[in-house]
Amino acid sequence: MKSFLSWFPVACAAVLLAHASLGQSTSAHRNSIVAEVNDKIITRHMVDLAMRKEEEHLRREYARQPQVYGQKYTQLQAETLERLIRRELMLLEYQEKGFKLPESIIDQRIKEDIRAEYGNRATLIKSLQVSNMTYEEFARLQREMIIQMVMINQFVSKANIVISPRQIEKHYVANKDAFRTGIEIRLRVIFLDAKKHGGAKSTRKLADEIHTILLSGESFAGIASVYSDQNQASRGLKPDWVKRGDLASELDQAAFALGQGQFSPVVELPHGCYLLRCEEVSQAKLRGLTEVRDQIEQTLIEAEQQAREDKWYDRLKRKSHVRQFSF
Repeated sequence: MKSFLSWFPVACAAVLLAHASLGQSTSAHRNSIVAEVNDKIITRHMVDLAMRKEEEHLRREYARQPQVYGQKYTQLQAETLERLIRRELMLLEYQEKGFKLPESIIDQRIKEDIRAEYGNRATLIKSLQVSNMTYEEFARLQREMIIQMVMINQFVSKANIVISPRQIEKHYVANKDAFRTGIEIRLRVIFLDAKKHGGAKSTRKLADEIHTILLSGESFAGIASVYSDQNQASRGLKPDWVKRGDLASELDQAAFALGQGQFSPVVELPHGCYLLRCEEVSQAKLRGLTEVRDQIEQTLIEAEQQAREDKWYDRLKRKSHVRQFSF
């Protein structure tokens, strides 16, 4: 099952931002209604805000593939709207069933979340001010998040889901390719941050100069120790094992075109330039059933839990007024 916690806080923030701005905005695009859930509405703006972080990732990932980006964007848009509709239906069910969580428990949970995420209330308030949110709005939506968590745990519990050894074995046999490690390479990286080198043009010039030095036979590790910017994007100077999909698409393509001991041409991205060296190659191998048994069991549990949530959601939807409009 897709983790509730992974998307709901983003959805909450989106609704908060939308509520703060709906009264001020005159844009038909921003305020256009894309769904009705009984007496509640979901606007295009709410969906845009809820998918903002994921959309930024898509834009970076498919910057040079506009057609693929358009397809992925449309899919993300539909999935985000579906999540927001589910949230509204679960909150409605909470009200109709007459459930009532003690406010003291909710208040304590909100305080714990604030400490975990922001450290203290003062830091939270500053963060909310950036988005024109009040603490009262934040607390209200945190309360709704807690209610939704309780509803999911109540109606979509995985406590009684039992996965048999036979199910695990069948899944393993049917999906063996998923348990192959794939080709992995031990990669050393030189990263030049465009912000630290005067912008894209001067950074590319420096990267080309470094590439020329490497062509002369200089040690890649030695050059990296001098020039590579120490930050998360560079993965550090120590070579790391990576597999396909671990890197941005441009880096992934360049890295897996290398043979052992080879280094790449300059790979230029909006935030900086990269040079990559393949230190070692590890060929694909199939992981044994014993090694992946727990992983398969968790996958099957999550699939069954998702199926149960979908059935519950369908029941909620059938007894409610849900209407969607085109974007």
